[in-house]
Amino acid sequence: MTKQLPIKQKKRIEVIDALRGFAVLGILLANILSWSGIKYMPFSEIKLWPNFEVDLFVYHLNGIFVDTKFYTIFSLLFGIGFYLQFNKNRNNQHSFMKMYYKRLGYLMIFGLIHMFFWSGDILFIYGVVGFVFVQFRNLKPKTLLIISGISFVIPLFIDVFMLQFLPGFLVPGERLALHTYLDLGPIEITEPFKNGTFWEVTKANLHNVKWRYFDLLPSGRLFKIFAFFTLGFYMMANNYFTKKANSVKLMFVFLIIGLGLTLLSKQVTGSMGQFPSDWSDILYKLLFSFGQVNMAFAYISILTIAYESELGKKMMVGLKYVGRMSFTSYLSQTVFGIIIFYPYTFGLYGMMTLWQVEVLAIAIYCVQIIIAVIWLKHYSFGPFEWLWRSLTYGEFLSMRKK
Repeated sequence: MTKQLPIKQKKRIEVIDALRGFAVLGILLANILSWSGIKYMPFSEIKLWPNFEVDLFVYHLNGIFVDTKFYTIFSLLFGIGFYLQFNKNRNNQHSFMKMYYKRLGYLMIFGLIHMFFWSGDILFIYGVVGFVFVQFRNLKPKTLLIISGISFVIPLFIDVFMLQFLPGFLVPGERLALHTYLDLGPIEITEPFKNGTFWEVTKANLHNVKWRYFDLLPSGRLFKIFAFFTLGFYMMANNYFTKKANSVKLMFVFLIIGLGLTLLSKQVTGSMGQFPSDWSDILYKLLFSFGQVNMAFAYISILTIAYESELGKKMMVGLKYVGRMSFTSYLSQTVFGIIIFYPYTFGLYGMMTLWQVEVLAIAIYCVQIIIAVIWLKHYSFGPFEWLWRSLTYGEFLSMRKK
């Protein structure tokens, strides 16, 4: 006889699946800007687009509601997912952790392979940070919360240190490029994605990986991911989804603070990907970073509250299915990006405006919902979830539903 989950716990897990699906949508809306080439276009070219005002409006919407908010949710969900698995195996930690280390190792391998096709891969970083994060699993929840907060603000302290003692260090874009692309200039980096062969695109991708990893310290991304992992673990340890996530009052607090700080950051010049050249850069990072977290928690509350109604639950069915196979959905988005934009396929790189690209992203996501619904009617896991589990357990697991 199958043991039934308590209704509250079952609903909580379903909400987490829906949140995971929602995060995958946001990640697609962000990543498609790179696959399409829009992220690398000079503003002088973008201003010449027909209906530029529409694209400018979409650009601002993206910056306020999408940029960094969804990787925050995805990172929180990583910590949440680990807690759910760890809590079930708390009395058998040795064998569980042995299995989980293998799981993280294979995640890094998937990430390394993924990098050859998409320089913005997050899997390898998650694997690396995950190995550090799980060492803190037995700490008290309050201690984890303190560690999470410290990790989140470390990048700001680094920025202050750099501004005081190494002002201007690697700030100009040209200098970053010089250190990162020793044999390629800016034109050579984007040109392969327009007209290159498979191997030329792969070479450019690997150079972009260098750029991205060089950017990890000034952006503070590693510290923030670790902070969100530990915060997600803390949230589950304190029953956040049954106690606080469904609070309308808290949702409005997060939304007002998140929108306020994000909009304020738009009034300050700065960049998340470079060390500060003046105090306005630090102010920008401070406002944007705390706005990012509050917006992410506002989204979590909005979806949790909506999921408590029958209408909301029906509207989020698609999100839940995509969330149940989020690993496959994330990787398949790269496949869609390659097929649509890369030069050795349909070659639409640099040929679509911003609003067209974002509409395309929503269309791709709708296709992903259809695929997920059909697939999960017949199988228990997504194909990459199945492969990941099978590699972790060292045997080919049954995938078809009985």
